[in-house]
Amino acid sequence: MDKNVIAVDIGGTNLRFGVVKKTGQIIHKIVRPTEADAGRDAVIENIINGIDEILALSKIKKSSILAISLATPGFIDIDKGIITFSPNLPGWRNVNFGKIIKNNLNIPVTIENDANAAAFGEKWLGAGKNSRNLICITMGTGIGGGIILDNKIWHGERGMAGEIGHITVNPDGPLCNCGNYGCLEAYSSGTGIVNRIIDAMKKGKKTSLLSIIKNGINEITPEKVFFAAKKGDSLSLELVEDAGKYLGIAISDFANLLNIKTIILYGGLVSSFGLFSKRMKEEIIKRTIPSFSKEVRVLKAGLKQDAGIIGAAGVVFQKKGELRF
Repeated sequence: MDKNVIAVDIGGTNLRFGVVKKTGQIIHKIVRPTEADAGRDAVIENIINGIDEILALSKIKKSSILAISLATPGFIDIDKGIITFSPNLPGWRNVNFGKIIKNNLNIPVTIENDANAAAFGEKWLGAGKNSRNLICITMGTGIGGGIILDNKIWHGERGMAGEIGHITVNPDGPLCNCGNYGCLEAYSSGTGIVNRIIDAMKKGKKTSLLSIIKNGINEITPEKVFFAAKKGDSLSLELVEDAGKYLGIAISDFANLLNIKTIILYGGLVSSFGLFSKRMKEEIIKRTIPSFSKEVRVLKAGLKQDAGIIGAAGVVFQKKGELRF
C-alpha cells in the first residue's frame, strides 16, 4: 500500500494542511487560522488539532502516513528539528518543534523551512519543473527564500540558507522584526509595507487610506494598501513600488552570486505583482551582470498556495527514495 504524507504549511496568518500522495496529488486539504499573536502554545495546539481534523476528514489511518512534514517560517536547525528563531511567530525561540509534534501524535516528523518547501514544490511540479537550479521567494507576512541547486534544497551549514528576507538592501532602512535595519522584509513583505505606511501617516503624509479605514490604523492591511495604490493613492503607490525596487535589488544580488536565472515568486502578495513588477525588473536589469541579466526570469508560482504543502511532502518522498529527478 502506498503511503501518504501529511504536510503542514505554517504561515503567519494561515495554517494549510494537506494529505499528499507520492505523485504530488493533494487528496484532502484544509485551511485554518494560525493565531500567531496568541502565542507559541496556541499555535502548536492549532497545528495538532488541524492534523487530527484532516486525519478524520480524509478517513486515512495513521498507519498509512509516512510522516508529518512541517514547513515553518524562521531559522531552523534542520538536523535537530529546532526552530531557533522565527521573526513572524512571537515567542518562537529554540523550540524543539519536531519532537513536540511527534510526541503528541506518535507519527514520524520532518521539519523544513517554509520557503524551502515552496521552492521544492515549484521545482517538483510547478513553474520551476524544468530548472535544475532556482530561487523561490515567498512574499506574505514576511519574506522567505528557498534555493534549489542541482535539484536539491541547499540548506547551508546548519539548515539556515536562503534567508533572502533578511539580507540588507538599505543600511539606513527601517527596523525589521529580526532586529536588523534595512532588510528586504522591512520593505517588501506585507508587514513591512503596512509598517512603512503607518510610519508615513504618523509623520503627516496624506493618503486616501483614511477614507477606507474607519476605526484607526490597526485596520490597515497589505490588501488595503494595494487597493489604494490601484486607485491612484500616491503614498500607497510609492511604497508598493519601493517594495518592487528592493525586491529587484535582492534578486540581482542572488543572481550575481549564484548564477541562477529562474526566480519564482510565491505567496499572498504575488496577486498584486503588476503593481511592483516594473520597478523590480528595472533594478534587475540595472544591477545584474550585463551578460546574464536578460536571462533572468521572474515567474509567478505555478502551484500558487499549494506549493508549500506539495513541497513539504516532496521533501519526505525524496528522503525516502520515492522521488527522483
